[in-house]
Amino acid sequence: MRAPRALSSLALAVLLAAPALAEEADVLRPCRRPDLIGFWQVIRFGFAIGAEIDRSDPAYQVHQHYVFNSNATMAYAASDAPPTPAEHRALLRTPATVTWALDRSGRLLRQEAGAPRVARTECRVVTREVRDPRSPVPVLPGDVLLTDQGEDERPLTRRLLRKVQAGE
Repeated sequence: MRAPRALSSLALAVLLAAPALAEEADVLRPCRRPDLIGFWQVIRFGFAIGAEIDRSDPAYQVHQHYVFNSNATMAYAASDAPPTPAEHRALLRTPATVTWALDRSGRLLRQEAGAPRVARTECRVVTREVRDPRSPVPVLPGDVLLTDQGEDERPLTRRLLRKVQAGE
């Protein structure tokens, strides 16, 4: 059963604050491996309410990009300035030191080389376009919502990613 369009818009309006509501509105589904492979740009980023993290961490800079490789490795870059085309190409060629997988529920599991802890991230794919009245950036089908979680499984950060096409 599909949720009414008004409920879908309301659900996505709180997407960064409450992803469970958006799931109830049939706007999100769990990630699958083919969904992630490629080059991604973070188009929206936010800290979860009450999250206790170091907000000055360089990983939380404005311009963030992910590369999910088909060999289960991943690269990530964050900077305070938009990357140049040469920096995009360099990130695509960077030897990845992080491995990734998805569990049965679509949760993204990442592990840095030599790190004892596996980072768990809720991973959901947007299934249809929704306009968020708080943002001029439309949320499009195929966008990915990543919700980083702490050891206690509480949300820390949320990122909305959009796939970057070749040449962008």
